[in-house]
Amino acid sequence: MSRRYCVRRYLDPYGPNPLSMINTERSAYALLAGGIKQDTSGKWVSTDFSAEDDTLGAPGGKLRIFAAAVLMREHPGNLLITGGGKGHDMPASTIDERPLLADILSQELLECGVPKGRILLERRSNTTFQELQELERMVPAHGFTHLSVITSRWHIPRCRAMVDAKFSHLKELAHIEYIAAEDVLIAYDPARWQKEIADGYAADFMIERILKEEHGVAQIRAGTYNFK
Repeated sequence: MSRRYCVRRYLDPYGPNPLSMINTERSAYALLAGGIKQDTSGKWVSTDFSAEDDTLGAPGGKLRIFAAAVLMREHPGNLLITGGGKGHDMPASTIDERPLLADILSQELLECGVPKGRILLERRSNTTFQELQELERMVPAHGFTHLSVITSRWHIPRCRAMVDAKFSHLKELAHIEYIAAEDVLIAYDPARWQKEIADGYAADFMIERILKEEHGVAQIRAGTYNFK
């Protein structure tokens, strides 16, 4: 199988139009954190969808922020769970100076117009697995019965595999669906996003990342994955 063949399915939408999600009383979005970097002014922000930012952690963190803001405008009755602690994909030299993921993401969401009162923050998780652990804790605490997980298209298979393998209780508590940030943005403004996202997924850095993600999914299914 060629390296480029393995990513063809990631160029198509992951599921139905994400802007058409039914808004129910106990629905919540869960925004998973992407990579974090310092911009030219020194401010800590989510990563762009680029080869350069792929070296800093999960690329396309900013796409997740933009998508969450779009969905929160479309569904004003929903709350949004997000946050995190220090994270794990950062140089040791920055660990003391970098704010918590919760503070970085919440500030970006506020700048995108998401009201502060609709954001539920957790400040403990540092990995995808730990984010899911926090969701399993927060969903029953707030009585949510429908959870829409917002992340990158390339990240969904591993996230779903983790939930299937380790979070049966979370699946009992709420109906879970997965929304690709890329699909939200393309549905919302195709002229702005479709080519940029397609070009990104065809690039070498994304091919390599998808191969690593698929290896992680295989390890989860084989029972050899290092959950942490």
